Amino acid sequence: MAVIALLFAGTNYHPHDWPPERWSQDIDLMRKASFKIVRLGHLCWDSFEPAEGNYTFEWFDEVMDLFHEAGIRVVLDIATRPAPTWLHKKYPEIDLSDPSGIRLEAQTRYMDDIGHPTFQEYAFKFAERLVRRYRNHPALYAFGLCNELGSGSPSYSYKARDRFEAWLRNKYNTIEQLNLAWTTQRWSRKLSSFNDVVLPVSGSIQGSPERLLDMWRFYSDETLTYMHDLSKLVRQLAPDVRESTNHWSENPGYGFDYLKQYEDIIDLPGIGFYPGTNPEDRRALIAACFFMDHRIGELDRPIWCLEFQTGDFGGYGSPRKAMRMYAYLSLVHRAQAVCAWTWRSMLGGEEQYLFGLVDHDGVPGWKYEEFKQIAEEFNLLEDRGLPRKIKPEIAIAYSFESLKVMAGNRSFYKTEYTQQVLHAYEALTLANLDCNIVNLRQLRKDYKILIVPGHAVMDPASAATIRSFAENGGTVIMTAYSAKVNEHNRVFDTPLPGELSDVFGIRSGAFMRTRSHTPAENAGGLEKTELGLEREKPSIFLDGCEYQPDIDYYEILEIRTAEILATFSNTLEKSPAVTRNRYGKGEAVYVAIPANTHFLELLLKSFYPALGIQPGPATPIGVVARTLEDGSILYVNTTGAAQTVKLETPGSGLLSGTSFVNSLTLDAYEVELLLSNQTAIEKESRL
Repeated sequence: MAVIALLFAGTNYHPHDWPPERWSQDIDLMRKASFKIVRLGHLCWDSFEPAEGNYTFEWFDEVMDLFHEAGIRVVLDIATRPAPTWLHKKYPEIDLSDPSGIRLEAQTRYMDDIGHPTFQEYAFKFAERLVRRYRNHPALYAFGLCNELGSGSPSYSYKARDRFEAWLRNKYNTIEQLNLAWTTQRWSRKLSSFNDVVLPVSGSIQGSPERLLDMWRFYSDETLTYMHDLSKLVRQLAPDVRESTNHWSENPGYGFDYLKQYEDIIDLPGIGFYPGTNPEDRRALIAACFFMDHRIGELDRPIWCLEFQTGDFGGYGSPRKAMRMYAYLSLVHRAQAVCAWTWRSMLGGEEQYLFGLVDHDGVPGWKYEEFKQIAEEFNLLEDRGLPRKIKPEIAIAYSFESLKVMAGNRSFYKTEYTQQVLHAYEALTLANLDCNIVNLRQLRKDYKILIVPGHAVMDPASAATIRSFAENGGTVIMTAYSAKVNEHNRVFDTPLPGELSDVFGIRSGAFMRTRSHTPAENAGGLEKTELGLEREKPSIFLDGCEYQPDIDYYEILEIRTAEILATFSNTLEKSPAVTRNRYGKGEAVYVAIPANTHFLELLLKSFYPALGIQPGPATPIGVVARTLEDGSILYVNTTGAAQTVKLETPGSGLLSGTSFVNSLTLDAYEVELLLSNQTAIEKESRL
């Protein structure tokens, strides 16, 4: 389906929260702000079906008609979560159960067991009625596949246990294969039949790593199946309507393996864009951008910010101009739409002090004016080749399974998985380079560099991808903590990195903690004290220079066929810090420390010239820039201080109307689209 080459700015609106006489007033304010899109319908199933089978769509018909009259398109969420109270009361078995098996009352959102057949029966029945009702409405642009799937908590009920058992039967076929995968001879925990299976969480006590990984795979598959069935329903009943979703697959407490099946589910990638109200929080800012690229994967489609940060819990808003800066930052990362969360600050409920564009009394504040500016400028940018269409030359591998594995064994994996991925991602952002976030089990496009940061789980399919990538001429760069366990979360009994020791030409055996190590487990019945001692501060000698990254762990590599690119210069062994092995037509590079932004930035720079990779525009740290198709350059100052960019050629600012010769100074959180003089002349002639 062709993508409409437009940019959309709009908001999330909750008409069921406000009296009907307010609707026209709000919609008129949106129209005056040049909004083109609104997201409706989420989190309000019982406003459409207040009692079983009693559908009350008439009130919403009026809402849809009003938006059509205003020329504002609608993304209509299929609000199957949370389920109505009447459904929970009729079927309490769809309630969540906590890790002790105690049923929890559905008192807030996301307390539904989405894998339960009864929940799904009613949810799909409601979804079908909603889709049939509005599939031909002229205001409709897309359906949303529910709200924030992957958030909340799984259910640990006996019904979930039964479904887990069925999932394991399908995966392992025989109890002997399951016993082998789960290492059940350990601690006398062999299973005689699949009926012996229990969920490996009981209260605060968790079972073995092998069982926990399969449990998270099971919950992930249930979420994927549910989302896929919603998508299939929309495609069958409304084949000409697009669909999107603001799922939360990266949620550390629940989540799901999005990259496993996303291509079969997602038409328009979607996200809730929440970098926070403090742009100085670099980790949150980088993460928000990374998650956007993660949702796109290898789809080559623009992403929709179905929710976009306007305020925070107890925080009225970001610093002035930062919200606009966030909008342009999202454009850098291939966004097509930004929908403010939320329109009006809500009077009650859990988000009563999460502030929107309009204050509690219905009066627009300065944030309304700032978002109005965003919408008006988006109209100005529509002939600039946005949303961006790119072909990245670099990919970063992401693994939901490694996220769960590393979180489940913190005594060993001291540097958390998400942190390592973000470090690798930030190394590219500092060079203003684009990348795709990819599934190692099924790489679909060609890249020059594949970065594999802290990928603890190395299943055969992922190992085969890395092997063939190098064989066919690619450069793969893998960091420490990678390839430690196999697909069953069992430590390899072959040389590390598992499945790939020959590809990288090394053996990774011993390792060092640079700081005093205190495990979470209480071995020997004696409480251990976290001393916080710094035992070593390793330096790395690379290309004639010495670097001292902030690390608490490094691996002692043994060379087999690899060459040494860098060494630790002040450790006992003076062991290799970076190795390179020629493999096939390409090369495999191993970094003996966890992914570290500044060290990876330096290392990657040494590879770019030979691989023909051209970094993006040179900018001060904190200024993001990309060259658009017509040669213009979009600059975004993400910092709270003025930044000056040196220019190679003079140009004119489309947004400011200012001419620039040798440099461009951006005030705090300011943005500019710099047209080269030739581009400006061509634009003037078109006008």
